[in-house]
Amino acid sequence: MGEHVPRRRWRLPIWLVLVLAFGGLTTATATVVGIRFYVAALGNALDLALDVGDAELSRINTAVDAQLQPAADQARFLADYISRGHVAPSDDARLRDLLLGSVGAVRQLSGVGFVRPNLTMVWASVVAQGRPYVTESEDLSGNAAVAALMQQAKTGRVSFWAGPLILGDGGALMIAVAPVSGEKGRFIGIVGAAVSLRAASIRLAALAGGGRVPFVVTDAGGIVMHSTTKIGDTLAQRNGTLPEIAGGLDQVLAATRWPPQDFLADDDIDNRPANVGVADAMLGEAEYLVVFRRVTGYGPLPWYIGYHVPQSWAEQVLDTINSAIPFAAIMVAIAILLAFFLGRAIGNPIRGFANNARRIAELDLAAPPIKGSRLTELDIAAEAQGAMRNGLLWLNNYIPRTLAPVLLKSGEAIVSREREIVVMFTDIVGFSGIAEGRAADKVASLLNRHFALLGAVIEQEDGTIDKYIGDSIMAFWGAPMQQDDRAERAVRAAVAIARRLHADNARRARKGLKPIRIRMGLHQGPALVGNIGAPGRINYTLVGDTVNVAQRLEQFGREADDGETDAVIVIGAELAAYLPDGIACIDLGEHLLPGRSTEMRLYQIKPI
Repeated sequence: MGEHVPRRRWRLPIWLVLVLAFGGLTTATATVVGIRFYVAALGNALDLALDVGDAELSRINTAVDAQLQPAADQARFLADYISRGHVAPSDDARLRDLLLGSVGAVRQLSGVGFVRPNLTMVWASVVAQGRPYVTESEDLSGNAAVAALMQQAKTGRVSFWAGPLILGDGGALMIAVAPVSGEKGRFIGIVGAAVSLRAASIRLAALAGGGRVPFVVTDAGGIVMHSTTKIGDTLAQRNGTLPEIAGGLDQVLAATRWPPQDFLADDDIDNRPANVGVADAMLGEAEYLVVFRRVTGYGPLPWYIGYHVPQSWAEQVLDTINSAIPFAAIMVAIAILLAFFLGRAIGNPIRGFANNARRIAELDLAAPPIKGSRLTELDIAAEAQGAMRNGLLWLNNYIPRTLAPVLLKSGEAIVSREREIVVMFTDIVGFSGIAEGRAADKVASLLNRHFALLGAVIEQEDGTIDKYIGDSIMAFWGAPMQQDDRAERAVRAAVAIARRLHADNARRARKGLKPIRIRMGLHQGPALVGNIGAPGRINYTLVGDTVNVAQRLEQFGREADDGETDAVIVIGAELAAYLPDGIACIDLGEHLLPGRSTEMRLYQIKPI
C-alpha cells in the first residue's frame, strides 16, 4: 500500500477573496439597498418619512438613554454600596470622597448626593458657583421637593426618576433616586444622581441636521429636551415649570395636535413601524412632518421622543433616490473592475500587515518593520505602522507597566471600583537643599537615577508606580491585578529600597557626595481604583482615604527621623504583621494624624 498523503485543505488566494469581497459585496449591497429605497420611493412621502424616521427615532432614543441611564445605574450602585456598610452614612468625609469619585467617573452626571432622613445632604458636583469638582454638606430641611422625594423613596423602597427639579444653582435637573437601607432593612436615606437638562439638550443638538429638529416632550405637553433651546435656562427662568408646547417655544410643535393619544390607533398608514407616529403641522404655506415615539420609565408621565422636518425634505429624498439609481449601477460596474486590480495589489502586503499588527498588539515591539509598497496608501500604512511601533516604545515608558497587559487582555476601559490596596509614598529628605545651586540638568539626572533605583525595586515586587510628584513617588499594590500577598510585597519593597539606598549612599560617600535620605509611608485599606479624569485625559489612579493616610505617614516620618537613617519607614498596625523575618520595628505609639478623627498606632521599620 502506498503512503497516505494528508488531504490539503481547500483555500483561496487572498487576492481572489478581496475581489469577491469588494466586487461581490458592493454589487449585492448596492442592489439590495437600491431596490429597497426604490420601492420606498414609489410610495408617498409619509411612508418614506416613517421608514427613515424609525431609524432616526432609534438614534434619539439611544442618545436619551445614554445621557440618563448612567445616572440611574450610578444611583443604584451607590445606594447598594452604602447599604452594605462600606461607607458609614454619618461619615461626611468618606461620603464626599465616594461621591466626588462617582462624579469624576461618570461623565453624564452633573452632581450626586446622599440625603439622610433629617434632610441633611452630602453632595458632589462637576461645577458649583463657578468652581469645578466641588463637594459640600447642606441642610435641606426647608426644601419641600426633597422632602417629597424622601417620603416617596421611604414608602416605595424602589428606584425612580424625579424631575425636572431645580436645586440651588444647578439649573434644571432630572434626578435618579435610589433608596438606601441599613441593617434589618431600616431606611437610612436616598441617593440622587442628577443629569442636567441643559447638557442633555446640547447632546440632543448633535443629532440635528438636514432640517431635522429633535425634541423630547411629556404627555402633558411640557418640553423636556430640545435641540435648539437650552431647556435648563428656560426652566430656571420659569421657576421650575417646564416650558409648554403651547407657549410657542417651538412653533412647529405648537401647530401640532397634542397630545397625540390616538396615534397608535390610526389605521390610515400601512406598513408603519411599530410605535411610530406621524403628525402634520402647517406654518403659513410651509408643511412639516412631526415623527415621534412614546417611551416610558423616566417619571410618572410618558415622554415622546421625536423630530420634525419640512415636508419638502421627503420630496427631495425621493428625487435624490431616483437620480441615484443609474449612478449606482455605474459605480457597481466600476467597483467590480477596480476590485480585481486592487485585490492583487493589496493581497501581497496585507498578510505582512496582519502578522505585524498581531505582534504589536501583544506588545512584541521587536517586530521588524514592513517593507514599503508601490501603492501610496500601503506605503503610508507601512510608515504609520512603523511610527506606531516607535510611539508604543515611548508610550510604554509613560504608563504603568502592570497596566498595559490588563488593558490588552480586557480590550476595553477599566471600570472604577473599590479594591483593597497598599499605598506607598516616598520623599527625599531636604531635597530643596540638595537641589539648591545645582544646574537643572544635574538635578534631573540625580532624580532620574534615584527614581530608577526605587522603581526597579517596586516593579520587581509587581507594584504599580502611579506618579512622580517632584522628588516623591506614589506606588501601590493590589491593582490592577489582584494580589492576595500585596502587603508582603509592599513591605519587602520598602525594606529592599532602604537597603539599596544604603548601598548607593556608600558609593556616594566614596565620591565625597552627601547621602540621599528618604522618608516612606505605607498604609493598607480600601480605595477607588480606576480611570479618573475628564474625557480625553484620564489617569489610572487611586482615590480615597487610604491614599491620604499613606501620605500622612510619610510626612510623620519627620517626627521619627534621627537624622542618620538612610530610609525612615513609617507604617500602620495593619502592615506591621507582614514584616519579613529578621526585620525589626519600633512601636511609635498612638498618634493623631492630620485630617483623621481617631488615633492610629504607628511603627517604624529598621531594615538594616
